Amino acid sequence: MKYRTFGKTGEKVSVLGYGTMRLPIIGDDYGKVDEAEAMKLVRRAVDGGVNYIDTSWPYHGLDQNKGGASEPFVGKALKEIGRDKVFVATKLPIWAVEKTEDMDMFLDRQLERLGTDYVDFYLVHNIMKCTWGNVVNLGLHDFLDRILKSGKVRYVGFSFHDTPELFREVLDFYDFSFCQHICNYHDINFQAGMAGIRAAANRGMGFVAMEPLMGGMLANQLPRETMDILDATGVRRSAAAWALRWVWDQPEVSLLLSGMNSMEQVEENLRLADESDEPLSAEELEALDKVRALLKSKGGIPCTECGKCSCPKGVFIPACFSLYNGNHAFDVIHISMMNYGMALKGMGNEAALCDGCGACAGQCPQGLDIPAQLRKVARYFEHVQGGW
Repeated sequence: MKYRTFGKTGEKVSVLGYGTMRLPIIGDDYGKVDEAEAMKLVRRAVDGGVNYIDTSWPYHGLDQNKGGASEPFVGKALKEIGRDKVFVATKLPIWAVEKTEDMDMFLDRQLERLGTDYVDFYLVHNIMKCTWGNVVNLGLHDFLDRILKSGKVRYVGFSFHDTPELFREVLDFYDFSFCQHICNYHDINFQAGMAGIRAAANRGMGFVAMEPLMGGMLANQLPRETMDILDATGVRRSAAAWALRWVWDQPEVSLLLSGMNSMEQVEENLRLADESDEPLSAEELEALDKVRALLKSKGGIPCTECGKCSCPKGVFIPACFSLYNGNHAFDVIHISMMNYGMALKGMGNEAALCDGCGACAGQCPQGLDIPAQLRKVARYFEHVQGGW
């Protein structure tokens, strides 16, 4: 296993982290973790050198405001494998915070659920415009100071799901040690994008890459013609290996999280994490650029996600087009519905808010009729969600 310095924390973390959002489950019940099977996977990962385990309050729960089964399972795993062998990361559910005392209450309950006196890395979870202002007003800055001073938390960071503008605001709000954001070769301009990731790295922050496989879509949903492009390089890798190598190739990345739910996935990820640090060649990077372009083209909206368009109603135009295009490229309806509902409707940035005012006219280098395209996106997702 390879290790990298986690930004300004100075800690050495494994380049592969274990994400416990998608553990093996019993039957079809997401709220019931198959603990015996999950324990085998976590133990094998730790034996293979993984020293970073990521969890959160709602993971493996059916209600975002109630604690799920992930944190208690991680607590049991810590007892079995040894608390001193791993770094533990969990997160403050800011959407459920209604008063100042709630922040301390959640952390104390999480420590109980994890069976530990401290958390190594504590994240302000799922920052979006609709939740960020509330916790700031309730004293988030003082809370972060307090938990660091108390020793209950060693380092604080945040995970993010909103616009580049809000990302910059969050960076300036506190001296965070690290952050977590989507990072894969398909979504280089999605939400804060690679530009935001680089801005965080320039401040000395560690970076945790989430969704390196786009929820598995870059591993098992790629169209055949994309693999033909990759195979033409003469390098034989699985689709998952190509995606993970691209993420590890980014100098800003401290580690990536993988939601491994089978021993086969654990073994493959351990093997890939042990491969050479030699960077991807120019030919390999060009092939991945071609794959990205092909996937984007399948959606029918030739948006390059340059971010030059803006909307007075708050529509996050590039994200609307990205989710629309991605769904058409991969044909995974449930992924599209979840991301559109959570990442856009939940923030008040969905396509349906467009009133055709035309303020975005002339802003698109591709010459797109943005209002017309947004109407198409809105109709499509209304149909998808109505038929779900």
